[in-house]
Amino acid sequence: MATSEERKAENEAAFRDANEHIRATEQELQPPLDRVPYLCECDDVACREPIRLGREEYERIRSDPTWFLIAVGHPSTGDVLAEEDGYCIVGKSGPAAEIAVQLDPREDAR
Repeated sequence: MATSEERKAENEAAFRDANEHIRATEQELQPPLDRVPYLCECDDVACREPIRLGREEYERIRSDPTWFLIAVGHPSTGDVLAEEDGYCIVGKSGPAAEIAVQLDPREDAR
């Protein structure tokens, strides 16, 4: 049976997957957007808070499969690695990190 922390990691991974679809769509736009509205990846399944990021900002966060994009003040288990303008980068560890890596949609992360 999955622990509460593991379920939260799975919820956050689902939002990350949605953001990867947003990223794919953004890459097809001409001209490209300066700031793209990504979804907060917190563990609240009802959250739909947009976080606007440039391409480089998003790629920096996605460079590690255990990092998540979280709106400031939103619920997430893990360590706050950085706080930027309106969002935090939260890093997972232990079983939650393992789940994050397993569910990462990017092939090179596995």
